[in-house]
Amino acid sequence: MVGPAYAERSRSTALMSIEQLPPNVWESSGRDCWERVVSRMPSARPFLATVWVNAWMQVFGPKLHPVQLHVRDERGAPIGTCLLTARVRRETVVPHVRVHLNTDGENAVDSVIVEHNALLAIAGAEDVVAQAVADHIVAMRADEFRVAGVSEVEVVRLVRAFPGWTADIEWHRAPYVNLDLLRADSRAHLDVLSRNTREQLRRSLTRYQRRGPVVVDVARTASDAEAMFDELVALHETRWRAAGHAGAFASPLRREFHRAFIRDGVPTGHAQLLRITAGSDTIAVLYNLVANGRVNFYQSGLRQEDDTHLKPGMVAHHLAIQHYLDHGYAEYDFLSSAPGEGRYKSSLANDSRQLAQLTLARPGWRRRYFDGLRRLRRGATSVSRSFALHRVPRRAAETPEPSP
Repeated sequence: MVGPAYAERSRSTALMSIEQLPPNVWESSGRDCWERVVSRMPSARPFLATVWVNAWMQVFGPKLHPVQLHVRDERGAPIGTCLLTARVRRETVVPHVRVHLNTDGENAVDSVIVEHNALLAIAGAEDVVAQAVADHIVAMRADEFRVAGVSEVEVVRLVRAFPGWTADIEWHRAPYVNLDLLRADSRAHLDVLSRNTREQLRRSLTRYQRRGPVVVDVARTASDAEAMFDELVALHETRWRAAGHAGAFASPLRREFHRAFIRDGVPTGHAQLLRITAGSDTIAVLYNLVANGRVNFYQSGLRQEDDTHLKPGMVAHHLAIQHYLDHGYAEYDFLSSAPGEGRYKSSLANDSRQLAQLTLARPGWRRRYFDGLRRLRRGATSVSRSFALHRVPRRAAETPEPSP
C-alpha cells in the first residue's frame, strides 16, 4: 500500500488539524466539506466546483480510490481541502509513485483535463493549507506530485511548500476575452479584433446568413443540454475522424463523466451548451463551464464546410462572446491551447495568462534512478523515430489538424 492507509486519521498542530478521508465517505461528508470551502472562494473556477468534483468521484472514484484531505482551524472549521490520487507505475523493480491533485490522475485516454486547478483554501489560509498538504505528501513517500493546469501564483506557493524538491514547469498560454473591460469601454467584441479577423468574421457571417438567420440557442434544461451534447459529440467525431483522430469523446468513461456533469451542472449554472444555427443548419455546438461569472470554453462540435471562407469555429465563438458580454459575464476563457488551436483563439481574445503543468520531484537516489530511466527511454524513442522517418515518406507521416 502506498503512503498512509486509506482510513480516517488526523495529525494536529497548535493551530490546525489535517484529516484524511477514504473515498467511500465522499457522499456522506466529503462533498459537504468541499462545498463549505469552495463557496468561500469567489474566484474558484468550475474545475473546482462541487458539481464537477462530484461527477468525477462518481465515475472515476471507484477506479482510482482518491483520498480527500480536510484542513481545519483550531475550532474545527474547514479552511482547506483537496483530493489526492496516487498512481503507481511498476515498469521496473522500483515502483514509481506519483500523486495527482484533485480531478486528475486518470489514464491519459480517459482524462477529463483540468485547468485553473488549485488547492482549495479560504482567503488568508492559502499558505497554511499548502504547507499542510505538502507535509502530508512528503509523509506518503511519493516520488512526484503532479499538478495540472495551475496559475503562476499557485506554482510559486506549491514550490515554496516543497523545499528541496525539483520543480519541472511546463507553461501553456491561455488566451481569454476580458468582458468587463469591453463593457467598461462600451465596446462590442468585434470592435477590439484585428482588421483581418473582422473581415473573416463578416465574410463568414454574410455567407451563413444566406442560409437563414444566424441564431444562438442556449440549453435551458438538463435534457435539452444532453441532446445538444449528443449533437456536439457527433459533429466533433465526424470532423476529427476525417483528420485521422479519434476525437475528445472516444473514451466511454470520459463521455460518462460529461453526461453526469451536464445532468447536474446545467441546473446549477456550471454547465452551459450553446447551439449556433444558420437557417436549419447547425454550424456549431459549444460546451462551456461557468463559475463566478467566468465562462470557460471546454469543447466544441463544428460543422464541416467545403467553402474555406466559412469559419464555423470563429463565428460560433464570436457570437458566444457577444452573448456573454450582453448578459453581464466577466470573462470568456479559451483555456490552454492545443497545437494548431492557439492562433484563431488568440485572434478572438484581448488578453492571455499562463497556466502550467507542475511536477515536483522528491530529491534522492530514487529521483536519480527514474531520471536515468527517462533519459534511456527518450534515447530509444529518438532512435526509433529516426529509423521510421527514413522508411516512411514524410507526407504520409504528417497528420492534418482540423481548421477552426
